[in-house]
Amino acid sequence: MNPEAIRRVLLVRLRSIGDTVLMTPVLEALKQWSPNISISVVSEPLSAPVLEAHPLVDQLFIVPRTRKKWRDLIQRGRLIQDLRQEGFDLAVNLHGGTTGAWICWLSGTPRRVGFALPNTKFLLTTVIPPPQEVWQKKTIHCVEQQLAWIKYLGIPIQHPPTLSLKCQPESLKTVAAFLTVNGISSPYAVFHPAAAFATKQWAPVRFAQVIDRVRELGLKPIICVARSETGVARAIQGDLISRDETLVIDHFSLSEMMALIAGASLFVGNDSGPAHIAAALGRPMVVIFGSSNEEVWHPWTTSPHEVVRRRLPCVPCAGYTCQVFPEPECIKGVEVRDVLQAIQRVLGTW
Repeated sequence: MNPEAIRRVLLVRLRSIGDTVLMTPVLEALKQWSPNISISVVSEPLSAPVLEAHPLVDQLFIVPRTRKKWRDLIQRGRLIQDLRQEGFDLAVNLHGGTTGAWICWLSGTPRRVGFALPNTKFLLTTVIPPPQEVWQKKTIHCVEQQLAWIKYLGIPIQHPPTLSLKCQPESLKTVAAFLTVNGISSPYAVFHPAAAFATKQWAPVRFAQVIDRVRELGLKPIICVARSETGVARAIQGDLISRDETLVIDHFSLSEMMALIAGASLFVGNDSGPAHIAAALGRPMVVIFGSSNEEVWHPWTTSPHEVVRRRLPCVPCAGYTCQVFPEPECIKGVEVRDVLQAIQRVLGTW
């Protein structure tokens, strides 16, 4: 591809927070190839804050999601009009889903790239083979999956691009003020104990045991969850020996959670979006895995980190429910001592 012919790129990256963080190496790879290229991203309300302050994203478009379908249709129509006015040279469906493919086509972009899915191939001008074929590897990381189209089109990848995020200055100020008001001036550890499925969520009582021990290392423990995850945080708080000494935060926006993680001396959590945020921000971290595929979802970082898991023949699996045991033994079998030992190793190299 000639970089002179590709000056404006539209990346469509819908769905989860973690996937959005893991697409940031695409931004770096494109800028390495063509420093003056303009990059726009289509995201969704849940994950868009991850990219709001990103220095490599020139424009951020958000696909509306409300409780009223008629309103969504009207707003999506306006979004398409805005995209068509931009005159993109290349549109890429990073997610691979039907909605992303239609957005690429409706944007009016002449060159549209995506993976070889039967129900969307006709919307594309360049169809990418399965990413495993592109990389000639049986198993690839999610980062490599999202970089596959770049490799396939012959755009050079100078070195393995890293994750990258930037916090909103306003969020950094808000978090700093909040920590001061709550008397936190010493190093702190952030715990994110929630996950999408029960097969990925470690028991609250075990998180509580780890938190009580981490306090002995001189780190102030902070449990940070979304409003919808408050129940998990309160369950942990009820099992703590010194519950009054552990701060629970359930009202931060995603931008503020990023700012909180950015200042942490340690991150501990399940395999989830905040774990990938911690990796992108270069925090020392320990991630507890259950049903997830470690090869696909492990932290993409050079900072000190460890994955803790119980290895079973049935792992990995889709993770929606456990099909082998009455309860998901993959996550239930992770021992407190294993997580504590991982924390000590990670902090010892930090």
